[in-house]
Amino acid sequence: MVIINKYIKIFFSAAIILVCSFDISLAQWSNNPSSDTKIVTGVVDPVNISALSDQSGGAYIFWQDKKGQNTSNIYYLHINPTGEASFRSDGKAVTTSSGLIENPITVADPFGNSLVMWKESDSPNRFELFIQKLSKNGLRSWGTNGLQITNTGSEKIDYSFGVDNKGFCFISCVSKTSQLAGKYFVRLQKINPNGKIISDSSKRVVYNSNNFISETKIVPDNKGGFYVFWLESISQTAVLRVQYIDSHGVKSWGDKPLTISKTNNSVLNYSVGKIGKLIYSAITYSGKQKTVYQQLISDKGKLLWGSSGKLLTYQQGSQFNPQFVFVDSSVVVSWTNELKKIKDVYIQRFDLKGNQLWKNNGEKVINITGNQYGQKMIYDGKGGVIIAWLDKQGKNSFANLLIQKINLQGKFVWKKDGINISSSEDMQKSYLNLVPDDEGGAIAIFRGSVGGQNSIYGQKIFSTGTYASQILGFSAETVNDSIKIFWYAANETDGTTYLIQQAKQSGNNNDNWKTIGTIKAKTNRNANYYEFYDVPDFSGSILFRIVKENNGKEVQKSLTAQVDYFRNAESITLAQNFPNPFSDSTTITFYLPKKEVVTLEIFNSNLETINKIEKTEYPAGKNSYIFSAKGIKPGVYFYRLKVGDFVDVKKMVVAN
Repeated sequence: MVIINKYIKIFFSAAIILVCSFDISLAQWSNNPSSDTKIVTGVVDPVNISALSDQSGGAYIFWQDKKGQNTSNIYYLHINPTGEASFRSDGKAVTTSSGLIENPITVADPFGNSLVMWKESDSPNRFELFIQKLSKNGLRSWGTNGLQITNTGSEKIDYSFGVDNKGFCFISCVSKTSQLAGKYFVRLQKINPNGKIISDSSKRVVYNSNNFISETKIVPDNKGGFYVFWLESISQTAVLRVQYIDSHGVKSWGDKPLTISKTNNSVLNYSVGKIGKLIYSAITYSGKQKTVYQQLISDKGKLLWGSSGKLLTYQQGSQFNPQFVFVDSSVVVSWTNELKKIKDVYIQRFDLKGNQLWKNNGEKVINITGNQYGQKMIYDGKGGVIIAWLDKQGKNSFANLLIQKINLQGKFVWKKDGINISSSEDMQKSYLNLVPDDEGGAIAIFRGSVGGQNSIYGQKIFSTGTYASQILGFSAETVNDSIKIFWYAANETDGTTYLIQQAKQSGNNNDNWKTIGTIKAKTNRNANYYEFYDVPDFSGSILFRIVKENNGKEVQKSLTAQVDYFRNAESITLAQNFPNPFSDSTTITFYLPKKEVVTLEIFNSNLETINKIEKTEYPAGKNSYIFSAKGIKPGVYFYRLKVGDFVDVKKMVVAN
């Protein structure tokens, strides 16, 4: 007689939570988009807000603020994936200097640090540039006041910097020297990862002209060289120019810079980025109707999309604010289109020949009458993109913030009309920033102003398109004759119930789920840990998952966990391969009650043998064989285990 014993253990212990392998304590994210989380305390009038990914699910936040002083400073904060501040919640100044500190620009290095560059003045009409490297724990790596990287006394028109894959920092600066009336310079600087200035910006002049120069950008080539861009006014037309400097400091494209924009239409603004060995640029032209052109430049300086580039869209109206990300040798671009005072945000994917891959002229991110604008876009790290935007509908005083995920086929993954990030009707929202959460979701950072009070807010949207209340760290494992199913949950709400579900895996058909237990959530803590023990009455590959319901309505499914369970030690058992389907390799597991001679065969759908382990001795207990799909076509395959008189066959699927 088989006795089935199922029991539940539920723990609500801070001690247990603190020793788990990730931090979920005191999570700050809100489940309610009408009441967002204040990320920073004690701000007065934060401006120039920016956010960077820390490459491990958290974010750096930067802002400029007076904080009741006569002079401004730049502050920063690091938050972990749960929204907690890593050091002080009111932020830390990037420098202890008492001068006028303003106009920060920021970038992340490849090692999870952040860098910030700013303009600082200790006397009227004299500004110099400074830079600082910062860590997640609040450490200023390059001294309390940062590194001063210019000392020219000249007027700083614009500046830019980038970090290569080895952590070297490359800086470009446009300046105007008063001693040479009307003379503009593009200067360069390089800093190693330890904060050592390698070059002298007063001597590293890549270009000078009597023409007005502005808006510089620099892109490292990850080989020790870089591309430096700037706008130059030629015959009263702003044109975009670029020069490539290799690792030896040589102008590899010749002394004369390359012009990559039209010469009969002024460039309003532009953005650039590196994709493989190529440089992509989105260029916005001024005029009664603004237009955006795209250009791709080879590492040899060849304009690959013609002398004028390719028009982003043929839609009527003005096009502006192009945002782009690179995904799988393609460019995904979003932009704002304005026609008859109505703004809409569009998105499109292009291959490296400039061909449209999605709907002709782009896809609207939302099909609701209103104004959509100010969008930000990121790569989600999972083969898609996430876009957020300001959305003003009807007679609402202030815009809401919405977000959407789009896969590489151009299909919307989340709710058709987007998910609210912030829907507070009395909050004015600005300075929208978006960073990936390293798990297929995103963190939005923005400024909110309510009744004259300004704060910095945040909201996290998980890869499932849900808010902060989440199933985290779900797993299952064998413990003696039982299977332990366990998970964590953060920011739970009243009315939440967890259904523990089980399915016997059979080939590619895993839809035979049944509920084997329920647990009602406890909401007296910010984070809880749950366990459930099951003793199945059969052997083989068993799947488990958790379904979360709020007041009887399903809101989330966990990932699926597989356990190979061998209940009866007297019987030979062949488990279902995992993963299945698979594209690279899969594991076939079988159980032997004693040492046996085994034959394992792999067949295709024509029952032709493609792999065979013949009459090989295996020990008692659980055994595994890894099967590689290299060199075989996608399709249905079978594997057969023969041990003496025992024979069992199972199906597996090789995917594209």
